[in-house]
Amino acid sequence: MPSKTNGNVRAVLFDLDETLFNRTESLRLFLKGQGAKYPTLQSVSLSDLTDHFLLLDQRGRVKKDTVYRKLLEILGRPDDRLAATLLHDYETNFWRFALPFPEMEGVLSALKQQSVKIAIVTNGQTHIQLRSILALNLDRVADAYLISEQEQVRKPDPVLFHRAATRLNVDIERSVFVGDSPEADIVGAHQTGMKTIWFPNGTVWPGNLPKVADAEISSLSEIPELISKWYREGNGAE
Repeated sequence: MPSKTNGNVRAVLFDLDETLFNRTESLRLFLKGQGAKYPTLQSVSLSDLTDHFLLLDQRGRVKKDTVYRKLLEILGRPDDRLAATLLHDYETNFWRFALPFPEMEGVLSALKQQSVKIAIVTNGQTHIQLRSILALNLDRVADAYLISEQEQVRKPDPVLFHRAATRLNVDIERSVFVGDSPEADIVGAHQTGMKTIWFPNGTVWPGNLPKVADAEISSLSEIPELISKWYREGNGAE
């Protein structure tokens, strides 16, 4: 990244789950503890328990009360009271297992050193997402964070992206969005005029969506060089 403030990119906006927050690995750790805590969950191996949960969860798109109810049905032990207990345990304790992607802290620090503003824009329930943000200390580095439940609008609605740029006091055309969801993150942000960086983390791009990402990365550590490249291009440098 160049030593002077980037002339084109003034802000980088990040999705939370599976972008900064390594949600899948965090869930694996949490489920290991939950499986040991509740005897009913011990009727299957830890790997099967984790696989069932992740499949039902669909990368966080399914409500957890539904996930736990269906999980207990799969185990042959349907029990609405136990499902509610497991849900409460998840909502109360999952944040304690929150893991960032290993490059997160260094990349955010590099962006801040270049006076690039940072925002987190995430879909989800306020109390769940806010706990993850706090557990990862993202509240200390983010200039703004917008959670869909609190904002009453969800990605890919362009309103949420525009609102984030407004909170940062930057032009949306000088903003970059980084996320794992092709539709909610990349297509949604692209439609507002933002540059986009796709961080798949196992997501497959749907065949019915146009591939509009400006870049695709396999590690957050690639972001500073991309910003630097766009800076050079925007200023006529080779």
